[in-house]
Amino acid sequence: MSLNLPVAPLSRMVGRGVGGEGRPRWRLPDPSTHAERVPRFPAVVADVLASRGITTREQADRFYKPHLNPEHDPLLLPGMLEAIERTRRAIENHETIALFGDFDVDGITSVAVLQLGLRPLGAKTISYIPDRFTEGYGLNSGAVRELRKRGASVLITADCGISSVEEIALGNELGLDSIILDHHTVPEVMPAALAAVNPKRPDSPYPFTELAAVGVAYRFLQVFYEALGRTLDSSEFIDLVAMGTVIDVAPLRDENRRIVADGLLRMRGGLRPGVEALSQVAQVAPERFTAETLAFAIGPRMNAAGRIEHANLALELMLAETPLEAKPLAEKLDLLNRRRQQETIDASALAEELCGAADDPLIMVGHEDFHAGIVGIVAARLADSRHRPAIVYQRGPEFSRASCRSIPAFDIVRAIRKEKVLLLKHGGHRAAAGFTVRNEHVDLLRDRLTNTAAEMLAPEDRRKVFDIDAEVPLREITGLDVKGLIAFEPCGQENPRPTLLSRGVTVVRSRLAGAEQDQVWMLVKDGALTWPAMAFRQAESDLPSEIDIVYCFSRQFGSDQLQLEILDFAPTAAHRPVEFRQEPRYGG
Repeated sequence: MSLNLPVAPLSRMVGRGVGGEGRPRWRLPDPSTHAERVPRFPAVVADVLASRGITTREQADRFYKPHLNPEHDPLLLPGMLEAIERTRRAIENHETIALFGDFDVDGITSVAVLQLGLRPLGAKTISYIPDRFTEGYGLNSGAVRELRKRGASVLITADCGISSVEEIALGNELGLDSIILDHHTVPEVMPAALAAVNPKRPDSPYPFTELAAVGVAYRFLQVFYEALGRTLDSSEFIDLVAMGTVIDVAPLRDENRRIVADGLLRMRGGLRPGVEALSQVAQVAPERFTAETLAFAIGPRMNAAGRIEHANLALELMLAETPLEAKPLAEKLDLLNRRRQQETIDASALAEELCGAADDPLIMVGHEDFHAGIVGIVAARLADSRHRPAIVYQRGPEFSRASCRSIPAFDIVRAIRKEKVLLLKHGGHRAAAGFTVRNEHVDLLRDRLTNTAAEMLAPEDRRKVFDIDAEVPLREITGLDVKGLIAFEPCGQENPRPTLLSRGVTVVRSRLAGAEQDQVWMLVKDGALTWPAMAFRQAESDLPSEIDIVYCFSRQFGSDQLQLEILDFAPTAAHRPVEFRQEPRYGG
């Protein structure tokens, strides 16, 4: 890399400064955490493992080799036996099975896995993905009637259904037996479905509650095949299961870690036509596929279908059997994603303008110009930049449809359910949810949710927290350390990339980068060691010549070259203090 690059003036880089109540919190493990470390591991690697509660060789082996972890028994999931029996009877009697999935990647991959798994057994299936703009999230009465009219006598919902009390009741009236395969938070009253398979059910003895919906569908297929005396070839589906798991931001621990590791291994050995076509438009070689590839290169393009037009496009791509069939579909998704990116930029700017200088503990903004397909992305950006729960809605003539994103200290779906009398529809997770509300109730709903946030959130909760695994001088990190830290993959939710703190790092060069000029490229040095580095969305920050950095190791896009990804930084002269946490940063 040339060291003669000009230093661009960083005149935009103002605002964060040295102090201020809004500065992020840096949190390290309690000093006693590193007292017990895995023996004969590099010190930095052992410290990071210990910060995640991994202190023995056996734990480390299971972490680094996810295939050593046992798979849980799917029959422990409540409703599984009833789901198996009714599906078997439907196949034997040549009944039509409707597969209804949500319009995001988890729902799409769930339907794809079910269709690909059931049809070789003789099942007659029809797939249905709702239209985000005319039908909204989840099961709806119109779809139930339409599927029954098309001859379905069994309905399998994937990634939705657990909150659809009225819709399932309608299906029962029409003679449509319902099987729910879901993973969302279970409401107080469950639908009267023939079977509701959900690891989050309070009566579930299944030891892992965080499967994505596609994981639930996969477990269903495994045990269904066994019931028929057959063995499911996991290599035919595990890539789709891994995709849905990562892109839906399911925790990458326990069996999810095994699913994603197996899926990535399968993908590196060869991609199905639809994913191969996406990898080509995203310019990512199969051998470089990681969880990050799925989250930031594949996921946005697949989700663009449902955000801008119709998610059926992404389902068709996943089911494509030839490159010739897949290529035009992938190219169209890429174009839709580019359009989605521009609309996100425009909507985010409008949302920031609507927020203004307000300092409420919860953000709730809406506008008729917001595109319903990207309100979730805008909410995520607001929640991240302002570190508080954020709700963004598209205001229609009579109704407003909202997406919600939250912070770790606030359960957004629980807050929404407290106000269910004001809502027409709602559902989601602790961190992400959605609802539909009549326009005349929007202001009252905003007031109530803001009051709930004020009661639940302390001022400290509204400051962003960077959880750091270990503090180490940058000059002391060796190639062996980096190799051990990179091997923490697959990384994602609840198994983030190893995060380090290094103080007293010199900024040799810097310049603004990125299409929106919101990134800072740097060349940083400590002793004899020099690293390229990138700080994303931090172009409004002060950049002195000597800084303390919180960072991870990452690969530069499209290459194998490593760089530092700087998550946060502060002037070394300020010596920003750290807090200590007692609980491990679980990574197993």
